[in-house]
Amino acid sequence: VLTNALDDAALNSLVLRTARGYQEQVGGKTSAPKEPKEDSKKEVEPGGFISFDPFPSTDQLTQAALDLAGESSPNLMVISGGDWKANVGIARSNPETMIIDLNQPLPCLDENGQPDLTGECLGSETAMPGNYAAMEFAFEDAAYLAGVVAARESRGGALGIITGSFDCLECDRYITGFTNGARSVEPDIEIELGYISEDEVGGFDDVASAKTFAEAFLAVHQPTVLLPVGRGATMGMVEAACEAGVKVIGAGVDITAERPDLDQDCVMASITADVARAVEEAMFFFAAGTNPPIITYDLQGGGVTITDEWRLSSTKRVDTNDFYAEAEIAVLTDQVEPCPEGCGGAGVADSTEVADGEESETAD
Repeated sequence: VLTNALDDAALNSLVLRTARGYQEQVGGKTSAPKEPKEDSKKEVEPGGFISFDPFPSTDQLTQAALDLAGESSPNLMVISGGDWKANVGIARSNPETMIIDLNQPLPCLDENGQPDLTGECLGSETAMPGNYAAMEFAFEDAAYLAGVVAARESRGGALGIITGSFDCLECDRYITGFTNGARSVEPDIEIELGYISEDEVGGFDDVASAKTFAEAFLAVHQPTVLLPVGRGATMGMVEAACEAGVKVIGAGVDITAERPDLDQDCVMASITADVARAVEEAMFFFAAGTNPPIITYDLQGGGVTITDEWRLSSTKRVDTNDFYAEAEIAVLTDQVEPCPEGCGGAGVADSTEVADGEESETAD
């Protein structure tokens, strides 16, 4: 099991616990794998379960996957927070190892099974390695509802979105869904977008820097509600918002559950995914030999959700229930498309521009 240190620690822990638990349930192999090299960062546990220490970037996570495939030839690798292009290649080069790629869209491949950056994806259905499976979360569904809640709370005020870096496809899903949801309530609502850094490590690795950036962003743009999409650095932005008296909507983990010490009226909601279910189902399909190339977890199936602290807030400014109910029905019945044209997809260029003429900012 490989996890990305740029992701929230609670999320990584959940992936590890779920994988270990299911491996024990199905009676995983009892003989210990080959001992790692002295300089290896992976920890070998009894029962054939191997976990790598979290790595600080996706590139290093890719190298960890290559090392693991080459040294131990595991039956199954669960990779959380990796790069689909590299992981598909690793699967093709190691046909005896099943790779479950968490939080990835269906890889965009050409007819030869190679990454297709043109976006045509003609080989995604026919040229996918049979030992690769993607588990995708439709965060945009819940983010759309979060945008509705935020727009109703703002009553004409600005909304803010801060994310880690430009090239985060997962973040694109949050941003696009949230923006479309907000504009379904107020078409002309002002939405400010900021990027912490131009690179992944700088954008998601430093909680303190994320907090400092958020403090400056809030002071300049003064949004009523902030959506921080910072993976491992999200909590720094949440703290900045709560300290500034700005409402916040979490992305990725349940903020209230992870930080019960925060002001109860600060956190309006959190956009979350049923990661444990995805890991367990992926391992079940592997054990049964019936793995599909991709499974999408969306709002309709309960794979992504939004918590409802906003319903209990003592300071909420307007009634939102009817707007929320209508929006939820619209998403569940496909009356709206929270993430049109495949935003956040493997073969689609980053589309995190919020609107023509609106200015985004990046930390120096």
